[in-house]
Amino acid sequence: MNAGGENTGARVTGGADESRGESTSTRLDYVVPTGGSSIHLVPSASGMRHPLDRRNRLRRASWKLVLRRSWNDFISDALMDRAAVLAFFMFLTAAPTVLAAYSIATLIFARNREQVTDLTQEAIGKYVPGEIADEVRSVVEVIVGSAAGGTRALILAVVIGLFSSSAWVRAFSRSANFIYGRVEGRSILSTWVTMWGITVVMVVGAVTIIGASLLRESVVLAVFEPIAHPLGLVDELNFLTSIFLPIWRWIRVPVILVIALTLVAVLYYFAPNVRPRRFRWLTLGSAVAVCCVGITWWLLGMYLRYFAGASAYGAIGTLIAVIIACWVMNIILVVGVKLDAEVLRAKELQVGYNSERHIQAPSRATVAARKYVHNQCTLEQQARELKRTSSKDESHPE
Repeated sequence: MNAGGENTGARVTGGADESRGESTSTRLDYVVPTGGSSIHLVPSASGMRHPLDRRNRLRRASWKLVLRRSWNDFISDALMDRAAVLAFFMFLTAAPTVLAAYSIATLIFARNREQVTDLTQEAIGKYVPGEIADEVRSVVEVIVGSAAGGTRALILAVVIGLFSSSAWVRAFSRSANFIYGRVEGRSILSTWVTMWGITVVMVVGAVTIIGASLLRESVVLAVFEPIAHPLGLVDELNFLTSIFLPIWRWIRVPVILVIALTLVAVLYYFAPNVRPRRFRWLTLGSAVAVCCVGITWWLLGMYLRYFAGASAYGAIGTLIAVIIACWVMNIILVVGVKLDAEVLRAKELQVGYNSERHIQAPSRATVAARKYVHNQCTLEQQARELKRTSSKDESHPE
């Protein structure tokens, strides 16, 4: 029986204590573990203590379990291979992501499109080695060439670019579901819309981070000076240039850090088919991911600035360094999900959930999971039928 009462032939296992005995008329939350045909019931939110209660802090033994399981599953589940797949999708979606980001920036600064171009050229000159800077500029110009039209063309470029860029987010969602040990329960339409929404947030956040890192007086003057006098905002412009920007130099890094933590928190919360019952702005996994990705990005920048030109491989060496850096960053993001999953498991164990094998957090949806179970049961039934008929043929040869 499935959770809705339909007979699928699936084996049902309980995640809550058997003594709790919920009524069959109550709607049951359940998950479908990865690679199986069983339905795993999870305890209701009202029946047990909330595992993410602030008072439910991890004990020393729980921390040991988190680290031990994270390391063991990192090796046995080949998470480095999954990160390599994510790195592939990252390169596959690089062009549409650049197009979407450039189009969004151009829409925001519709009256100062030349400033967007200048900032793009400045970013290339700052972060790309000189011997390949011209090639990178040519590639970027080709990518953003379709964004040179009017507002409608820009909006269309944003929509198409973000839809194509969401391939990486969908791949990340599949990896996150595997780490949490469950199949995707959302329908294809729901999954794609959700992943597209996450992509919008990620790209807008990336544009904001880039803009924050490049914000300076010349940018403020180029954007606001043409409209300051007609709108009578001269005092506000003076405030921005004389008071805000000097303070901004000191708070730039903390603001960028907060934005990055928010983006990772959104990715970790909405991508997997997991409903942990409370959104967390800061988690162990997101903090580790942001810090380690920042270090990796800094090391890549140091290599590009000081060692890329001296490499015997030239431009190929730079490309190899970028590929390795993207792979490492995806490994870090996957490890962050794993840490959050194991922390959630440990907190569930501390309040009495049977989370030894399966994390008990309910799924966001079960539509696709029910179809998955039905298909698995059908395949198993066909396999048993094949085995039975083959046995009869063997026992009654002609």
